[in-house]
Amino acid sequence: AQATFGSVLEACLPSATAQGLPRGSPASPTAMGNVDACMSDANLPVTVERLEYGVRQMDAKEVLTCLQGGIDVNTPIDRQGHTVMDIFQVEHQHMLKECQSRGKSKDGTKIMINLEESAAAVLQVLRSHGAQQSGREACLRRSA
Repeated sequence: AQATFGSVLEACLPSATAQGLPRGSPASPTAMGNVDACMSDANLPVTVERLEYGVRQMDAKEVLTCLQGGIDVNTPIDRQGHTVMDIFQVEHQHMLKECQSRGKSKDGTKIMINLEESAAAVLQVLRSHGAQQSGREACLRRSA
């Protein structure tokens, strides 16, 4: 049997009657239109903000998805004209400081190597799409 929109909704969201509410009740999740619980992150629209998030998380797959989705790698991310390559630089610097502050240990080394591999993968994706630093002198701070 082919799945219908209603059957998909019922599978994703608890039914109103299971919550003790009458079907179509305003307090029912299905009545409020909360359907995005069924959407995976892969189906979200690609945006500059999503690209920036991918760079900040050193997530090469997310960065590649955004760039293949049509986002220009050199699109300014703020009023000062910074690019995601500027974000990469700030995040990479922060990552190195965090690794140094953990001290030397077997686990610390393993973590540092994993983080560096993630950063190298993101840098490779950015460079393959022509990413450039903005050359802006305005201060770019790491978001908390």
